[in-house]
Amino acid sequence: MRLVGRVLRIAAALAAAIAAVAIAGVPLYVLPARDEPRAVDAVYVIGPPYDPRIEFAEGMIEDGLAGALVVSIIDEPVQRAALPEAADACDGAPRAYPVHCSQPDPFTTRGEARWLSDLATEHGWDSVAVITTTPHITRTRVIMERCWDGEISYLDSGEPLGLAAWAYQYAYQSAAFVKVAWEQGC
Repeated sequence: MRLVGRVLRIAAALAAAIAAVAIAGVPLYVLPARDEPRAVDAVYVIGPPYDPRIEFAEGMIEDGLAGALVVSIIDEPVQRAALPEAADACDGAPRAYPVHCSQPDPFTTRGEARWLSDLATEHGWDSVAVITTTPHITRTRVIMERCWDGEISYLDSGEPLGLAAWAYQYAYQSAAFVKVAWEQGC
């Protein structure tokens, strides 16, 4: 009987911990502070640059809300082939606006933030819109604001996520936040 009681207490503690993470994650991952599209110097699609993110960014440019497109992309032909809109934006025909495509080093949100800071300095940008998926917005905000003090709008790409993707994002973003807590500066 003692073993059964111990197993039940462990199971209850584990269930309580999972529930606490799920509840704490709601404002961070499900309902993060996000902005509406507005006029900015450039729009930045952080990786992976899935089609909805590229289409959203190009729509902002077509609407006159941004003057340049920035795409964080893995610089491998196989990856580019899997992301046709990004490949077209980065390797396609010349555009009426500047397009900056590269694989930040490292290819992480922190590397993307460093690249943004470098590009903003190089091109004299004061404002940028960053497009990512809902559960990534809060962590993106923390990291980007460590690296660049310009105005940044954080936009939700509107990509639908299934239950498995949400579970993965909860686990991934939570672990990544622990890493961010240990990192200093940009």
